[in-house]
Amino acid sequence: MKFLLERFRVFKRYLIDRSIYTKLLLGYLTLTFGLAVLIVVTSYVFMRQSIVAQNKEGLLEKARIIAAIFTEEHKGAPEYVRMRNIENLTEAQVIYVGQDMVARRIPRVGGPDNHPIMDNIDPALQQSIINEALDVQLVTSILKGNDACDISKVDFIGGKVLFAGSPVYAPDGLIAGAAILYMPYVEVQGMATDMTLLIMMSCVLAAGLSAVFALVVSRWLVRPIETLTVIARRMSAGHYGEPVPLDQKDEIGELGGALGHLSFRLKNVISDLRDEKSKLEQILSGIGEGLVAVDQDGTVVHYNNAALELLELSDWNAENDPERGAYREKLLEMLRQATMSGERAEEVWKNASDRSIAARVWPMRNEENSLIGAVGLLRDVSEAERLEQMRKDYVANISHELRTPLTGIRGMVEPLLDGYMDTEEEKMDSYRIIYQETMRLEKLIGDMLDMSRLQAGRSPIELEPMRIEGVLEAALRRMQKRAQEGGVELCVSIREALPAVMGNEDRILQVLIILMDNALSFTPTGGKVTLSARRQGRSVYVSVADTGAGIDPSDLPYIWERFYKADKSRMRTTGTGLGLAIAKLVVECMGGLITVRSELGKGTEFEFSLAICEEQGA
Repeated sequence: MKFLLERFRVFKRYLIDRSIYTKLLLGYLTLTFGLAVLIVVTSYVFMRQSIVAQNKEGLLEKARIIAAIFTEEHKGAPEYVRMRNIENLTEAQVIYVGQDMVARRIPRVGGPDNHPIMDNIDPALQQSIINEALDVQLVTSILKGNDACDISKVDFIGGKVLFAGSPVYAPDGLIAGAAILYMPYVEVQGMATDMTLLIMMSCVLAAGLSAVFALVVSRWLVRPIETLTVIARRMSAGHYGEPVPLDQKDEIGELGGALGHLSFRLKNVISDLRDEKSKLEQILSGIGEGLVAVDQDGTVVHYNNAALELLELSDWNAENDPERGAYREKLLEMLRQATMSGERAEEVWKNASDRSIAARVWPMRNEENSLIGAVGLLRDVSEAERLEQMRKDYVANISHELRTPLTGIRGMVEPLLDGYMDTEEEKMDSYRIIYQETMRLEKLIGDMLDMSRLQAGRSPIELEPMRIEGVLEAALRRMQKRAQEGGVELCVSIREALPAVMGNEDRILQVLIILMDNALSFTPTGGKVTLSARRQGRSVYVSVADTGAGIDPSDLPYIWERFYKADKSRMRTTGTGLGLAIAKLVVECMGGLITVRSELGKGTEFEFSLAICEEQGA
């Protein structure tokens, strides 16, 4: 029993990992063969008992009939004839036992007497004395008027037999003997075996048919499930929206329809998610701020190109120099702290390019308010810091520029009020200084207002066709005296005939004077400032070039800003820092573009463009 239980456990473990088809098939086969074995065993047991019982009843009834035959008055017939007739009638062998305990029976062909029995031959009956105790007890019970029927070993019959016995009554009513019918037990057992073999053949045939049926039914049931499994696997591999080829109307068909509907829904949902993801990635990639996101374990799940650029990394996991790697680790540590503590943090550092990078991190939470990671935002605040510094410098420059003329005016007014100026000459000198400082103050305020109007678009510039050569000559005459005082050569160089341009003469002259004044301020004695013009495409380019000190490359991006002044220690500079800003605004308002090229120690060239008149543009 223990062995069977262990085999059953092994078989159960085997079935757990098998497919539905295997489980169904093995289940059907096990059930079929189990039923077949059960039918065979029970058929053998019950058939054997049924045959034995039927033979018992039949033999007993026949024994009674035979006893009556012996009782009847058939005096004329020999005893062997009656016994042979009885055997033919019953298909069993007959033994007659008299009161003398002598058993008489007809010898059988092939029996101990070894001679055949013919109907016309009067054989000598085979006789044997009953002397075994059990046999004597059995015969004595029948001779006393009792019936007997059983399966047992009877010595005077010759082995194990199925027998039935009944008393034989004489005409006077007394018991004359006993009639015993018997069949060898081997014959009974052979009948049962034949019936069992017949049943076994039937069961084998039934089992074969059941197995074929189980195979067909299992395959029929499992085939649509296998189809659904293939579709589900393709869905897991990313193939959505495929039709489900099932036309069944049962539960499996409904499952297939639901799976197909789910596949189409997933296709649409995933397509929408991909679109949204693509949009989000494009948005995140397009913004100038760097974004870095980590999950709850601190693993980086997203970053954009701006983050790599601000951290100066070629790739997030690329090996970089230790200084750049330190900024990455610093940011990751801030993200981990935000993930663990749930608090925001900010920090600013200078990267390897001396840019100010502001890092701000904050935690991410789900709908249950649980921490699921953190996001970091990187911004280049160098420009903001520079603009803030420029604002401060702007205020300081305005204060300084306003204070200088006001201080000069106050310095002249106070002596006049106090009466320290006695002579008219001294008073006139004071008035002259007050006037100059007032004009300087007026120019400063005028430049600021002019620039504000240009920026706000409240001072439109009217353009008209004009010749640029005359404007260049006028600018030369205006600045010639100052150039001579500084020992600087000033000239105009035009090497080709130029078409008329669209511009405003006063504004172009203003730009040229600003650029020439700037060139004369940075050109040493003996230097040269050249005004020139050339045509290129549909524009005329006007330039002011000098052989002065040049502009430091670090100052070039900022020279167009208000109040910005380059290093004043190299040359004489007395301007307010508004000239180039005004020149740039004027040129852009006329539809042109102004550029600068400079090299330290060799000079600077400013160049701006003017559009050619349409009627002369061809």
